[in-house]
Amino acid sequence: MSNTTLVPRDSDRKSLPGATAGPPGGTVGSSSSAELQTRVDPRHQAGANSTPTNSRGNHTLLAAKKLEKSYHKGKVEVPVLRGVDFAVRPGEFVAIVGQSGSGKSTLLHLLGTLDAPDSGEIVFEGNRIDNLPARGRDVLRNRHFGMIFQFYHLLPELTTLENVLAPVMIRLGVLSYLWQRQAHTERAKELLEMVGLSHRLTHKPRELSGGEMQRTAIARALIARPKLLLADEPTGNLDQKTGGEILAILKRLNREEGLTILMVTHDQAIARQADRTVRLVEGRVAAA
Repeated sequence: MSNTTLVPRDSDRKSLPGATAGPPGGTVGSSSSAELQTRVDPRHQAGANSTPTNSRGNHTLLAAKKLEKSYHKGKVEVPVLRGVDFAVRPGEFVAIVGQSGSGKSTLLHLLGTLDAPDSGEIVFEGNRIDNLPARGRDVLRNRHFGMIFQFYHLLPELTTLENVLAPVMIRLGVLSYLWQRQAHTERAKELLEMVGLSHRLTHKPRELSGGEMQRTAIARALIARPKLLLADEPTGNLDQKTGGEILAILKRLNREEGLTILMVTHDQAIARQADRTVRLVEGRVAAA
């Protein structure tokens, strides 16, 4: 593989509630990283989302409770979220919409633990996650959340295949990754074939179109078989035709694989493709 600035870590072992140090090469867990995955969801280690489900669970997968967030410009406090409450059930495809400045992306970043709320709580599968330490948040995003963004965030020195494998390399560390490389490489190739990039495995980001880079980002987000996909304006940087192709991939993942998707978009036509729409107005969830 080509040289990379990634530094795999084997020290993320004190991360989620109840977790203790695990063996070298693991990430977190009560006794190992695999055991943690079983504790969070007994099906996840075997790939719960690898078979179609299409069912909408009655329980809550992710919930925001009275979230508030403000930013400061000099001495001026700018409130962005003003007590947001909503929940997402397993298998849903939910779109978050609102005017520019309504707090859509801020909310998604809080839900993905990329930022912390000033007050309120975020709960995932019954566990509070907004107050996790940094390593715990890293593990959550690496194992249980998939994330795609408007600007792709691919590593320019890596090939398409290597970019998809990057989360696995980071999670496992060098020795564990090398031991399991064949299996993970095959999965990455399957994902790239699914998004129509089987002919671009060795290309680097500078050799890809915008749509191809977003497809790569989607495959990367799916490599760990996440329970939840968070998408921040995934079509915002693309033309209408390419954006429609990306949306079709997301819908197929939701319908056929049962993947829960929470998507921010400013486009009402795209939002109408989701099962449900959450509208933010001045930092609050508007009444339906």
